[in-house]
Amino acid sequence: MKKISLVLVVIILAVSVGLGIALVQKELDAQNSKDGKEIPFTNYEVDYFDEATRVDSKNGIRINFNEETTFNTVVLKESGDVIREFSLFYTDKEGNDRFIYKQDLVEGYRYCSFPTISTTSLYVEIKGVEGEAWNINDIEIYYMGDTYDKDFRVTAYVVSQYTYKKSSVEREHFKAITHVNLISTVFFTQEGDIYFLDSYIDGVLIDGKTIFETSLANIKEVIEPNTTIVATLLGQDKNGSGLGQREIHNTAFTTYKDNFIKNALEFKEKYNLDGLSFDYEYPETMEEYAVMFEACRTLKEQMSPGSLMTVALGTWSIYKPLIFDKTLMECVDWVESMNYDEMREDPHNYHSTFSTSCYDFIEDIRLVNNSFGEKAEGIYTDLKDVNLGLPFYSRPTDGRGYWGNYVDVAESLGKYTNVKFDEYYQGQLLPPTYYNSYQMIYDKVCYCIDQGMGGVMVWHYSCDAPWDSGLSLWRAIYEAVESRK
Repeated sequence: MKKISLVLVVIILAVSVGLGIALVQKELDAQNSKDGKEIPFTNYEVDYFDEATRVDSKNGIRINFNEETTFNTVVLKESGDVIREFSLFYTDKEGNDRFIYKQDLVEGYRYCSFPTISTTSLYVEIKGVEGEAWNINDIEIYYMGDTYDKDFRVTAYVVSQYTYKKSSVEREHFKAITHVNLISTVFFTQEGDIYFLDSYIDGVLIDGKTIFETSLANIKEVIEPNTTIVATLLGQDKNGSGLGQREIHNTAFTTYKDNFIKNALEFKEKYNLDGLSFDYEYPETMEEYAVMFEACRTLKEQMSPGSLMTVALGTWSIYKPLIFDKTLMECVDWVESMNYDEMREDPHNYHSTFSTSCYDFIEDIRLVNNSFGEKAEGIYTDLKDVNLGLPFYSRPTDGRGYWGNYVDVAESLGKYTNVKFDEYYQGQLLPPTYYNSYQMIYDKVCYCIDQGMGGVMVWHYSCDAPWDSGLSLWRAIYEAVESRK
């Protein structure tokens, strides 16, 4: 991910915050009161830290409020990068400190969200420090409520081979999901022909068409009303053509475009899908992006009214001028942004931290908007057009080809731990592997809602723990969304 200078960050933050903060304080409606006590202000209108006293010690920070204060969000800003573990405690009516939150890194900016509390004192405990003394140079405290947009999207990428069996689909998970994207079974050739990929399931080779149709039927049985289902058409070499992804896409989208469009539309209508999607990921030139978006435009225009057309792209794509031109974005309904596998962008080689893959990403979009904007032919990226990607899997810090499923380690990680130091693969101890635990997912979703993102996307559905385990990441998403309503 392209980084931005500290000066520019400060400028963009000043502009965005200045525009986002209301100049007047408003009272909440009665439905926003908690336990019968009216909460007087909401969202970024009041920073309760301004009305508190801060007392630092070697092991943390005590924040004392002038009166009982209600909030559900704490922002920590660190000068340097030495904190490796911190926790939050609130003081109850008996004067006891009660645990509410724990995470690993601050990395300059950390957005901490949790169920609403009322207290006269908050304690930030700094437990893990690497190398030198920590420095929290700023703190913000808010009550965030009523920030949820009814159009906020939660997309689940569903790998068809993993949902071929009904037992692999849990109805409760779909309480959190608004859009399903079936993937990994349907492919196209450079001539624009559609084909299904056969796969082994429990040692038995199953016809790809059967896998797709069975998975689709299983998903339809458990989704919530009004949930949409699209399918990703993949341009990869799965039929022995020997061609690369770029060549397959570019040829199918140009030389054989008419045949591809016809076959894609027939496939969509045959299975009564709500739309189609592409997972191209790696176009290298502006022309290649334009070719892809033009294929999207044609499909969008020829599909039945209300059909969806989406694409998945790497985060780096957004920072290439002219790619996300306003006219190109009009070709699709939204972009699924892959905010993971970003080890090289993070100082710890963790692939999807809050700072690197959530906060920095959103601020970089704002930088692009402010640097180009409508004065440069309408070049911009609307946050509403993007779903921020959430990983339900791990990557090792050395970037080797290993992807660990969260469900396999959920019990040992617990709700608050992201780093696994004792994961093995093929009998070999791996370098530290980084997950997104329940709390990390909860924080990212809350931040996306509060910042006005269009939604979030998950890769992929089948990596999660059971809903009732208390560790389900789909449940974390659901509860984060509910907390902002």
